[in-house]
Amino acid sequence: MRFRFLIFLFIPALPILAHHSFAAEFDDKLPVTLNGTVMKFDFMNPHSWIYIDVAQPDGTMERWAVETGSTNALFRRGWRKESLRPGDHVTIDAFRAKDGSHTANASQVKLPDGRQVSAASSRDGAR
Repeated sequence: MRFRFLIFLFIPALPILAHHSFAAEFDDKLPVTLNGTVMKFDFMNPHSWIYIDVAQPDGTMERWAVETGSTNALFRRGWRKESLRPGDHVTIDAFRAKDGSHTANASQVKLPDGRQVSAASSRDGAR
C-alpha cells in the first residue's frame, strides 16, 4: 500500500523530469539567422517544429529543424496551425544547437505575410 502511494506521488512529475531546458541543448552565444523555405510545420506539444531548407553559397541545400514554443504559447502570440505552409519563405532568428547539428531554437520568425512574431522560445521562459 505504501509503495502504491509513492508511485502516485511520482507519476505526475514524469513530464517535468523529461522536459529539457534551453541551456541543455542550445547555445545563446551561437545566434543564427536562417532564410529558407518551409518544408514542414509541426504545430504540436510540447514544442512545435519548423523544418526549412536553407540555400548555401555553393548552391546546396541544408535542412534545418527549428524548435519553437508550445502550441499554447504560440497561439497567444498570434500563431495558428496555418501560419506556415510548405513552400513559404521565412526568416528565423535562432540559437544553434550545442551539438553542431542543423538544429536551432527560434526566438523570432518573419512570417510570409511580413509579420515578425515571437517564437515563444524556451530561452525566454515562454509560457
